[in-house]
Amino acid sequence: MKKIKIFRISIVIAVMFALIYKFFIYNDELVSEDEITTDPEFENITYDKEENILEDDVLGILTIDKIGLKATVKEGSNNQILKEYIGHIEGTATYDGNIGLAGHNRGNKYSYFARINELEGGDVLTYKTKFYTRQYKVDNIQVIYETDWSLLENTEENKLTLITCINNKSSQRLCVQATEIT
Repeated sequence: MKKIKIFRISIVIAVMFALIYKFFIYNDELVSEDEITTDPEFENITYDKEENILEDDVLGILTIDKIGLKATVKEGSNNQILKEYIGHIEGTATYDGNIGLAGHNRGNKYSYFARINELEGGDVLTYKTKFYTRQYKVDNIQVIYETDWSLLENTEENKLTLITCINNKSSQRLCVQATEIT
């Protein structure tokens, strides 16, 4: 009987700590995109690493002059791909429509998206593939939850959607969208 009472008290205490953590310590409210800063380690970093566009596993080359980025895009968004490349998010458009791209922004030798928080509306991105070279203009920057895939849905117009993590906000992502300049 005494063991059951101790067990019940333990459960009540655990639930109380969980509620205190949830409502007073853990805050998962979306941060403002203006609050996101570049990790000091990557403040002035530039990348000029591209592979042959005609290789079978290369989808394209993403260039963003404003932040000194030129990097190869390959299929997949797993850690193996993201260690060396920008990853094409599976299930998004490959060439026409809304192309989803993922990249690290810290903690990796090639943190290609370390400075995408510096992008602003109107900035130009260039995406070169085997079939075309297109320019895109940034028109949407926002913070989303990691479970929010709505900005990756296909669109009539050609878009690039860049997604990366946010420091100390494991459930949130920075999303930068750009629409093709026609």
